[in-house]
Amino acid sequence: MKRFLNLKETGRDTVEISVMGILKDCHRKGIGTRLFLEAKAFAECEGYSFMQVKTVQMGKYKEYDNTNRFYLSLGFKEFEVFPTLWDEWNPCQVYVMSLGNDSSLP
Repeated sequence: MKRFLNLKETGRDTVEISVMGILKDCHRKGIGTRLFLEAKAFAECEGYSFMQVKTVQMGKYKEYDNTNRFYLSLGFKEFEVFPTLWDEWNPCQVYVMSLGNDSSLP
């Protein structure tokens, strides 16, 4: 298996990408984007309004900077940084995305 993604419900209206992995030799081939789009479609179908993902804050490690750019390119927005959620060397960046299926809006 060259890829995986797990969604975890974190609230009645929110689902989180709790883990996602693509083998390095498969990076930059659209596999991660397609995997994300399938997960997003599933979350919308299940009625979730928001998706979130956590990673290490931009500027700490090159590998995680690439991860941050990937999530931003998908349309995630910076929500909050928790400087010591994991530990002081790995500040937790939270990204969020509206799934656009909120039927309570006029």
